Amino acid sequence: MRALRKSKSVEILLRLLDRPRYVRELVSEVGGSAQTVEMRIQELLKEGLVEEEVWEAWPFRKMLKLTERGKNIAGLLKVEQDFFTVAKKIANEDATRRGGWLLTVLHAVGGVVRGATKLQKLLFLLKRELGIEAPYNFTPYMFGPHSPDVLDDAIDLETVGYIKIEKEVLDSTLAGDCIIERKYELTPEGAKAAGELYKKLPADEKKALRSLGRFNEMTLTELLKYVYTKYPKESRGL
Repeated sequence: MRALRKSKSVEILLRLLDRPRYVRELVSEVGGSAQTVEMRIQELLKEGLVEEEVWEAWPFRKMLKLTERGKNIAGLLKVEQDFFTVAKKIANEDATRRGGWLLTVLHAVGGVVRGATKLQKLLFLLKRELGIEAPYNFTPYMFGPHSPDVLDDAIDLETVGYIKIEKEVLDSTLAGDCIIERKYELTPEGAKAAGELYKKLPADEKKALRSLGRFNEMTLTELLKYVYTKYPKESRGL
């Protein structure tokens, strides 16, 4: 059914699934040019998905409705559309919940974490060592437990202006190459939002978050050694 691949076809079918409509109604509701909508209607008529009912008296208007075949296909399209809408909503809610934990971790350790690897490990230790069910799932990786959602959420928080991500030189090699890492820092807006989230947490979670400070003060080498030694099954070295 080539017609379904063209713009406005799916929108027309979904509108007609709701109830029969006049051509003028469809043009208004679907949007786009009247010519495009009318072309799609003609193609859907040829495909046997839509049929016309013509008034035999004045004003001789045409009512469009779905055929049985059209109803079946439109029903499947509606189920698919609803599924992706729900999936997207769930994904957004999960990202928002995770982002809240990332903000509160930054707040608890003074607003700054130097290095993506260190940020990963702080959230891992919050969950694994301190028993807080932060919604991140970690798997073994090159530098120990890793969750791609951590860095994705950090980028999202930067986009909305809650954190600032900057590159900074940590060290240089004997060959003169620079070792560059990212610094994650709360913005004033992010600090305010993180503070509000932190206030709402129960006392045991606040205590756990504060205890992350000692891990944040470690060098990356010290932190990795700690994680590798205590959680060998969840870490995988280079």
